[in-house]
Amino acid sequence: MLTSRADWPCDPAFADLFSALAPDALLRVMREGLVTESAERRDTWRSCRVIEALYDPGDHVRIAYAMLPDASVQAERSWPSGDVIYVRYPVREPMSRRGEVLRLGSYDVEVYRFPNDRRLRGLRRFSQRERAAGVWQQWLTEDEPTLALDPASLRRRLLRYVPEQKWIVHLHGQVYDGESQKDIKRAVAVRSSDIDDCKLIYARTVAMRRIRHDVPGLFRVPKPVAIDTKLGLLAMRWVWGDSLLDLLRGEDCEPLMGHVASGLGAIHQAPMEGLATVRAADYLAGAVRCANDITAVVPALRDKVDAVVDQLRSCIPDESPDRFRTIHNDFHWKQLRGRADRLTILDLDRCCTGDPWVDVATFASQLPMLALRGDERVSREEAGRWMQAFLSAWESDSGEPIDVDRLRWYSAIAHLTLARGMMRHLRQGWPAVVEACVERASQVSVSRGDLGALA
Repeated sequence: MLTSRADWPCDPAFADLFSALAPDALLRVMREGLVTESAERRDTWRSCRVIEALYDPGDHVRIAYAMLPDASVQAERSWPSGDVIYVRYPVREPMSRRGEVLRLGSYDVEVYRFPNDRRLRGLRRFSQRERAAGVWQQWLTEDEPTLALDPASLRRRLLRYVPEQKWIVHLHGQVYDGESQKDIKRAVAVRSSDIDDCKLIYARTVAMRRIRHDVPGLFRVPKPVAIDTKLGLLAMRWVWGDSLLDLLRGEDCEPLMGHVASGLGAIHQAPMEGLATVRAADYLAGAVRCANDITAVVPALRDKVDAVVDQLRSCIPDESPDRFRTIHNDFHWKQLRGRADRLTILDLDRCCTGDPWVDVATFASQLPMLALRGDERVSREEAGRWMQAFLSAWESDSGEPIDVDRLRWYSAIAHLTLARGMMRHLRQGWPAVVEACVERASQVSVSRGDLGALA
């Protein structure tokens, strides 16, 4: 989402830094002082919008901006029509020669010009349409030799750009199939990230695709198209269809949630090898880190957050090795898309061995939060009905009653995790969502015996 932002955090460790990072203020400094870019190019910049942010309270901030020649650009995540830069504070030593140090207010910050992010070298192949078309045609030739891309039809859409972590783009175009002698559509999602991360996701995707026919009810898995282990690039076949949220809006939620529950249960039975084991103590440690970040930025929430952590420490779920299964470990509504009767699961990079209730609680607890995010246009009644349909389907599919206390414990952690994620990426409207997440975590953590506080 391209935004002009109005909800910067009040971080005393950064004093006036965020005011200097506001798009209008940054635009003035970039036009006047970014000497690595020509004056003629800088003069074309008329507007500045935030693409993505990564913020660790009291430590550092990285924000990617689109420098646009047209101030009326639509607020959607498309391929930026101008130039992309990202700003990093504090300045690293030693700094890449591709960066530049500029003064913002009373701070020195690093400025990098896209696509010179040193950790995401592979994305440079996609900075121009012609180069992107050439790379994709090479992948097509290796994967489906009869296909030829029409370069003029290529469309690029920026899905995600987290400075120094990952960059994901959607490529779409028309290809000619020499075998059938027909024009067909093709699309891929290309990820540029740490090389080891790309290898891990590729291996897990291949493994899950290999076993999906042997595990009844398992979700579909995208097909890997190409992997470049030198540049950290991973291309996956694009999953056509609707998001789970769109499907829920247009379908009877009960049968759809039945598919979700059975697919999740199948993941828990899938024999994945080489996965790390994550225990309740690890989730508790993560919750403490989330709590520390939240209270550093929103001190008014300290009492409630501390009470949640104390409650979590007092009732850690019992664990035994026979409880552990393969879990997705980041299972929420955005991870599913396709058709109501043929859902595809995304993002297997956090898979591990652990308590299946982690996935159940994460998915169930995030549904009611949709009603608090104005951009999703979901009513509280809808979200509550979807959550109840999922839990009923899970209980029916698993053949076991809902473990209320275990569900509550992991749900409280899921709410703290969501709160930190909204704040860390400075999502639009994050303060209200953070406060609501903490309130929900407080209700969930202290109540026992029924599911009322989850709705």
